[in-house]
Amino acid sequence: MPSYCDKEVKVLLFEDNPADAHLVAEYFESSDLQVKCTEVKRLVDGLKVLENESFDLILLDLSLPDSQGISTLKLVTAHLKNEVVIVLTGDDDQQLSLDALKAGAQDYLNKDRLNSEILTRSINYAMERSQLVQSVEAHAREAANREGFLRRVFDATIDSMLILSESHEIKFLNRSASVLLEADAESLIGETFPFEVADERQHVELEIPGPGDSIRIVDLNAINLIWKGEKAILVVMRDMTRRRRAEAELRHEKERLAVMLDTISDAVIATDSNGCIERLNQEAERLTGFKYKEVSGKPLKEVLRFRHPGTGASISDPSQLLLTEERTNLEADLGIPLICKDETERLVSAEMRCILDDNSGNHGCVVVIRDVTNQKRAEDERFQSEKLRSISLLAGGIAHDFNNILTAVVGNISVARMDVDETDKVAPRLEAAEKAALQARSLTQQLLTFSKGESLALAATTIDELVEDCVLFMLRGSNVKCEVEKDDALWAVEADQGQISQVVNNLAINADQAMPNGGVISIKLSNVHVNTNEIRSLESGSYVCLQVKDQGTGISPDNIKRIFDPYFTTKQEGNGLGLASSYSIVQRHGGTMTVESVPGEGATFKVYLPRTTKPVVKAKEEKVEETTEIQSGSGRILVMDDMEAMMLVAGEILKVLGYEVDFSTNGEEAIDLYKKAKEAGNPFDAVVFDLTVPGGMGGEEACRILRQYDPSLIAIASSGYTTSNVMSDYQGAGFKAVVPKPYRIKEMSDALQRILK
Repeated sequence: MPSYCDKEVKVLLFEDNPADAHLVAEYFESSDLQVKCTEVKRLVDGLKVLENESFDLILLDLSLPDSQGISTLKLVTAHLKNEVVIVLTGDDDQQLSLDALKAGAQDYLNKDRLNSEILTRSINYAMERSQLVQSVEAHAREAANREGFLRRVFDATIDSMLILSESHEIKFLNRSASVLLEADAESLIGETFPFEVADERQHVELEIPGPGDSIRIVDLNAINLIWKGEKAILVVMRDMTRRRRAEAELRHEKERLAVMLDTISDAVIATDSNGCIERLNQEAERLTGFKYKEVSGKPLKEVLRFRHPGTGASISDPSQLLLTEERTNLEADLGIPLICKDETERLVSAEMRCILDDNSGNHGCVVVIRDVTNQKRAEDERFQSEKLRSISLLAGGIAHDFNNILTAVVGNISVARMDVDETDKVAPRLEAAEKAALQARSLTQQLLTFSKGESLALAATTIDELVEDCVLFMLRGSNVKCEVEKDDALWAVEADQGQISQVVNNLAINADQAMPNGGVISIKLSNVHVNTNEIRSLESGSYVCLQVKDQGTGISPDNIKRIFDPYFTTKQEGNGLGLASSYSIVQRHGGTMTVESVPGEGATFKVYLPRTTKPVVKAKEEKVEETTEIQSGSGRILVMDDMEAMMLVAGEILKVLGYEVDFSTNGEEAIDLYKKAKEAGNPFDAVVFDLTVPGGMGGEEACRILRQYDPSLIAIASSGYTTSNVMSDYQGAGFKAVVPKPYRIKEMSDALQRILK
């Protein structure tokens, strides 16, 4: 039973006896109900209150000074809105109680047997019954409205609608059904529906007699429903005669025109049933290079000349590719090469649709072609950039860890060599091991080429001498000749000469290996102007173009798409890093690299580097005197490195050199140790920072913070990989020296001696 104790119940009490009114008030107070009670002693006073205010409940004494009996209740109910009425009386009259309930009261209570529990229960039941009655009445009104609405909808629709009983007896039909069945509606009520009614999940097409000897085609659909409280079937019939006739007459023209209109922005070619061209739109003329007048009536294969996207073989019949499932996969991945009238090629997506009649007769085909050349080039460029970006992250991590390991190896070997006399038989082996470990730097250098962490030492320069020197050196002793052609006033570029040399070396090696039986490498250096969208991923402007052309076997279409992929190689002894690293270097210089090749006719690589207007400055050659002497020292050194083996070897090297050493694994620890030592009066003389600490503060940030604390800080940068240019511009970052990893005891000795003098 629902309870109304959680909300306030507004009550109007008709009671002229003060004692009874007081008793009812006490019952309310002892109940769970929250009651706001208004008392009136006369009927006329209560009716005035009802006109101005609404209540949840009315407690009505039928014996009032100005009204008696059932008439009192009837006068009150005439003024009700949604109030619930409970009659209170002192008489135990069953007939009176029945009359009160018939007149609209929800309950009848005897004052002599009234208590708090009875009153509370009566109020809850009375209000619940009132709500149920109101709900039932509302549902009844809604049902009546719905039925009336459905009847109006049925009569307004042009489809024929009938309501059938489960035994298919007609219970109702609209005007359209009367017209379709050619009978009066009233005469059909009660008759059995004369046609088969299909399952509600199916549509049935019927042929029924029409006027004269005609036949009507009717689409019949049925669905189960409830009609006037009983299970029934709604049958919907639609006259499809005219529609079927129109569809048969217009299908051919409608299909062709719809396809052509829907794809008018693309190249559209329509053929007849014999596969000969009936129409070309303007985009098709522009794309293929053929005019409609010169190809009208000719076979489609004379205009659409495709090459297979995978094999590169010519396709004699376009439908062999366009009407197979293979087209979708190849087109999505590669695009279809279309050979234009002028023998140039464009990458396209293409679709062929044939126009068929009811008997599968072919009325011709429509081919829709879209030029996706620029789109595919942009996708390839984005894909290439993503691959290089991924390998860049991998290379950076490998370089960092690898250099740390190399430092531990080289450091331990260099310390061990100090304890071994040169005449000892172990000395040559230690020296050889040290040299081998230092040679491993070249592998790290190759990995760093992919990473943006290795900063470029850019300088304005002309690259003609650099190119000639590199090529002549790489081809020394080869059976391949080299021819160099260059513009007289070659523009300057801003480049890292060491890295550009690596690019030239890789191109020269590839060209040489492509011609094992000898040949000529043609190198051309020229000033070029590039227009917008002329070369993918290259902005318009002025560039210096380095072209390297060989006379080798060329590159297949499949391989040329992957030629710059990291680790892709067709050479048995190759590692797939040469061209990939060259591509990365050129991109970081703001340029790009392209390749063109025809199998059997060699390959042509082009490198584009942006022109610079900065003046070319000749680099000064400085002679650095080297000495093999290792100098000892004294003082306190703090080493910050996240790798335990690295800390151990650094500590061993510094101790051998005569220094006291303390360690920290990240920037936060280094800052804390440095401050505590200085405040304790026992400061560090220098700090060796590892620049890269995965997941923690690196040396660059820690150095900056400590320099604010102590401007006289002496810091040394030591790293094999960093994402900043600290190693090339260490003074600008606040460091006094750099010791690149991997390092030997001598490099650390020299650095400390130089900055601690």
